[in-house]
Amino acid sequence: MISEELKKIKSFGSSMESSVTPEDIASKEKELGFMLPQALQELYLTFHPDDPAFTDKGNLIPLEELKIYKRVYWTDTIITILPFCRHERYGYGFEVSRYRKSKDTMSSNVPEDPQMWGLYVLPETRREEKHLEGREVPCNQSKLSQWIMEWLGYQQTLAQPSVAAINKDKAESYWKKMREHLPDTFYHVPPEQLSSHRTNFSVNFAKEPSRILCGSVLYSEMAYFGGRTDEELEQLMKQMGFKYVWMKSQDGHPVFNSALPQPPQERELKSIAPVLQFLCKFAGIEGKGAKEESIERAGARLGASLPLPLEEFYHYLPGKFYCSYNVVRPLSGLKQAKDGKMNFLTENQAMYHWAAGLNSPFLYRRANDGVGEWNVYGILDGFLAAEFLWALACDEKLNLILWELPDFEPSMLSEGGKLSPYLSSIAGITDQIATGNTRRLYQAMDGQAVGLYDSEEGTFWFVTKDEATQERLEALVNIFG
Repeated sequence: MISEELKKIKSFGSSMESSVTPEDIASKEKELGFMLPQALQELYLTFHPDDPAFTDKGNLIPLEELKIYKRVYWTDTIITILPFCRHERYGYGFEVSRYRKSKDTMSSNVPEDPQMWGLYVLPETRREEKHLEGREVPCNQSKLSQWIMEWLGYQQTLAQPSVAAINKDKAESYWKKMREHLPDTFYHVPPEQLSSHRTNFSVNFAKEPSRILCGSVLYSEMAYFGGRTDEELEQLMKQMGFKYVWMKSQDGHPVFNSALPQPPQERELKSIAPVLQFLCKFAGIEGKGAKEESIERAGARLGASLPLPLEEFYHYLPGKFYCSYNVVRPLSGLKQAKDGKMNFLTENQAMYHWAAGLNSPFLYRRANDGVGEWNVYGILDGFLAAEFLWALACDEKLNLILWELPDFEPSMLSEGGKLSPYLSSIAGITDQIATGNTRRLYQAMDGQAVGLYDSEEGTFWFVTKDEATQERLEALVNIFG
């Protein structure tokens, strides 16, 4: 079914052979009570669970550890799923059967190419127990054979010795250049299915002599290029004209990671309530988030009060904004890990997690690569104030205008710089809470516009309530002059 494609994907990586035999598969099928789809059989006969390809957003569950899970779908149906891929607490598998409670009927659903599902294999909350869809690695509306090939191609890209990343949204003529330089794909869609076909990943490759892979999650802005050497990737990036960062380098290039070059010094946390009140008024929302009782219950459950800025963040941010950009973990889902870190935020493309400590002013960040460690990334107060603005600015229903300042240089913010005369702090404290952080908030035009400077990205963003205000601001600071 997909045996030849799997061998082609495997040829880009390790020569480690699978230890699974047809007899092992037959024994597992007898234990489970149903036959495994051909595509899954071929996966286990081709790849070993310890293959280096399984290192990033998913590990192959060993054949002997496969087991079924039951999840409620809507209210009337229970779906039985067999996960074969796992990343931390999350798993991906195919539908085995459906039981409809109202009719008391069971339907077996192990066709040649069954539907894929995503689920928490180790749920920690009631919401996670009910969750049934695709998450950090998408799988919705995908058949098993397609998902295996797309996912493995993406995994193999990240497992290459040298890996560079680009922002697809900012790369000029990205798709055109991809067709020119990396024209081949592992999964081919029949022409008659193109109009209705949906992919979860985009994986392209070039054959000899370069043998370079490019993989991305389709809805993500990031694309990763993997190759055997740094030199091959550098040549390709030059030919394509893409700006890139190194994720893995064999020649000592600086690698983009979750740690800051200079960790911030410890300082006392400040209340950010005045800033959040300003931002709520600016965006035209009431700022009714979590109730005081809910915040107190979370603290009691955790054994200590949340850091003050985090309490204020939850208190003012309505739940409908928890997923407008980065994903905020609800109070009920907060849990202190063994290392003392409390993960409360996931980057919108699942590249990073952010965490707090209950008795620390520091913010921590960890790359979502399965092996990353928590690194001090900033101070909670300033980070959360900037994150609050970002959550509001990226919500489509608020209709705020978010735009990046073209040709920005940090010197524009210095005394005498182009922007300096028009910017001031918010509530008199955003300059103070910027200490130790990569982002800083400003207000302009007597509060009609908000500015956000990101020193890590070297960007400056303005947020305005409407296009008329944007135009007045552009004229005021002579942006295009």
